[in-house]
Amino acid sequence: MADTFKLDGVSPIDRSNLTLADKVEARVREQIVQGERPTGSRLNEVEIASDLGVSRGPVREALQRLAHVGLVTLESHRGAFVRSLDLDEVRELFELRIALECEAAELAAQRIDQAGLDELAQLHAHSTSEVRQGPTPVVFDRLDIHHLIVRQAGNGRLAQAVSQVNVELRLARSRSGATGHRAQEAVDEHRDLITFLSSRDAEGARIAMKSHLTASLHNTMQMLQTAESTTENGAARG
Repeated sequence: MADTFKLDGVSPIDRSNLTLADKVEARVREQIVQGERPTGSRLNEVEIASDLGVSRGPVREALQRLAHVGLVTLESHRGAFVRSLDLDEVRELFELRIALECEAAELAAQRIDQAGLDELAQLHAHSTSEVRQGPTPVVFDRLDIHHLIVRQAGNGRLAQAVSQVNVELRLARSRSGATGHRAQEAVDEHRDLITFLSSRDAEGARIAMKSHLTASLHNTMQMLQTAESTTENGAARG
């Protein structure tokens, strides 16, 4: 039986299989990218340990891991904070993502098998249905067509590089959101991309991916600039 315990008023996280640090990392990562812990906010080890029903050791290790992947900053004598990305950093990360995923799309068009195409079609159908019902800001994180395309490229090093960039970008993407008109545009762009992959058109897949991610970049920058302006105006009124 898994080693579990319950503190007064606290339901501890499941301790089976993964280590406690693994599970604390996953929980805090989710809170950060979902916007539950705002950028710049302090990550108090004692508070997190109490909330999750664990000791401070796994929390400290989890925060160090999150700092390594760029979601958290550790400051001497001050503690851990959710990382804040400025607009230039977001632009640079997106430009890198575009370069990597365009290559992935071209490779995937050459290497994807029928099972991969079927999986893509099914994932696209699910995301299209959810967007029509009213998209949430994380719809494309849960139904991630990009992850599948990168996997079908058949290059582990490329997949690792894309994953690292997207971990950092999720800070920005979770705050810009994929809602309303942009969400519908995104599923249409995904459909066009899948069409090129299905026809094994490598150049078409590359171009479609670049067009899609460039539109995503422009949307994200616009939303972040609006949010930044709103924050500054609020501070000025205060």
